[in-house]
Amino acid sequence: MDQIFTCILFLMGLFGTFTKYIHVNDKMNWLEAQTYCRQHYTDLAPVSNDKDANKLQQLSSNVNHYIWIGLVRNCSNRTQWLWSGGGAVSRFSWKPGEPNDFNNNEDYGFLWKSKWYDGGLWYKITFFCYSAAVVTEKKTWEEALEYCREHHDDLASVASETEMLLIQKELSKHNTTNHIWIGLRFLARDWLWVDGQEMDYEAWGEEGKASCPHAKIKCGALKVTEGSKAVWDAHDCEERLHFICY
Repeated sequence: MDQIFTCILFLMGLFGTFTKYIHVNDKMNWLEAQTYCRQHYTDLAPVSNDKDANKLQQLSSNVNHYIWIGLVRNCSNRTQWLWSGGGAVSRFSWKPGEPNDFNNNEDYGFLWKSKWYDGGLWYKITFFCYSAAVVTEKKTWEEALEYCREHHDDLASVASETEMLLIQKELSKHNTTNHIWIGLRFLARDWLWVDGQEMDYEAWGEEGKASCPHAKIKCGALKVTEGSKAVWDAHDCEERLHFICY
């Protein structure tokens, strides 16, 4: 079984479309774009790692203008940048000379040709949203994986603190099972994301990361604990749970 899933993981790494990002072709200022994304998807797009940056570059390759992402300046510390969905920015791709904060009034971030720039609300440009979908049908982990790949793109990875917050935001809109399937699987002696994301961020619960889980306990689920903190657990792959796709 592990060999089968290793094969699937390899193929998805080659051919996966990785569509958690939606390019909205309507031109708005940053605050209008944020409102639109929150109403129709989840939020303005964060960038968790190099894979995300490369995907945004690919999606914007035919767009010859600036595109908003979820970058916003911290109003209480103007040297710090945050993501619209929450969490501090941990990796940066600023164009040399940026952010320049023209007239102390450039509090929002946009993307152009893979580099970031700061801009003000006088810009009306297109934007990228982040989209996560909670599915309230009870399925095993493998069934959830098949469903996401048929109806969306994949079981959701949780590649950063910001994505964890965004997924919790989506979960708060639904009545769900206590655990929720995510795209985390124990393969080749380690825990991996089935969409090929790197494991740069981890959020295991009190029991910690299982280094040698039982044959049935090789699927990852997200659980929201008391105090609304979400953690990951190794879970029985045959249990039927709700799940989250992108």
